[in-house]
Amino acid sequence: GRFQLANDFFLAVKVNDVQNQGAYSLSTDHIEASDILIGTISPPEQSVDFYGALQSLELPYSMHSHPVIPEMLQRYSDSDWVEFLPDHNASSSNGTSSCGMRTKLQMISKGNSLETKREIDIFARKLKYYLMDGVPVHRVLSSNNSGVTEEKVLRLTIQNPTSLSSSSLELTRKRRPGVSNVGIPSNFSTTFENITKLSRSPPVSLEKNLDEEEKKRFFSIETDLSPGPVMMLAKSKKDAMILLCGLKLLLEREKMLS
Repeated sequence: GRFQLANDFFLAVKVNDVQNQGAYSLSTDHIEASDILIGTISPPEQSVDFYGALQSLELPYSMHSHPVIPEMLQRYSDSDWVEFLPDHNASSSNGTSSCGMRTKLQMISKGNSLETKREIDIFARKLKYYLMDGVPVHRVLSSNNSGVTEEKVLRLTIQNPTSLSSSSLELTRKRRPGVSNVGIPSNFSTTFENITKLSRSPPVSLEKNLDEEEKKRFFSIETDLSPGPVMMLAKSKKDAMILLCGLKLLLEREKMLS
């Protein structure tokens, strides 16, 4: 390729089919540049480090520290969130009861503990970055077979920094290094204002097909437009807890503001 650096950056790339064919020596077919770019063929062994570097840049999930749930909100990382359910007497999966998160946040906002408020603000801010970077999950496609899954990325797109109600939460395909998601529609997308339920409890039809480790990683979202829960398996139990507690916090804050 030819490279020229000027006030307006200019880049020209020339494809060398002979070199491409040599690098992909295990292939007997003629290699087109498009085959490499769209991932039709695997990258050559010599480029493993390069592709790894690209992957780390495209998946910040693996580069940055994840949000830490504040101690005073830990109890909300197990219990379901339902939009039209009364806020009081929220029950968690371990059988304990407590006030709902909205009541807890209202108590904290009226209190004098600036450190507690700051800790919650930091968690909420880091959670937004965590979701905007994209959180890898496996979408469960069938409630009767936990083995039918697709690799996806759960991603937040903020439309208005002052309010999350119009922001979108999407499940998109997991990117391959060097391959753009432009023009590829997501198979699930919702605005915050349409979310009606968050849960870490799998439906009965699916629970019997999950092992104990998968049950800990389960997470689902329901909206007023979805025919049922959009079911996922997070990479870890910790991720599932962060998603449930963090999204609850963002949703409850929006309702308090409105």
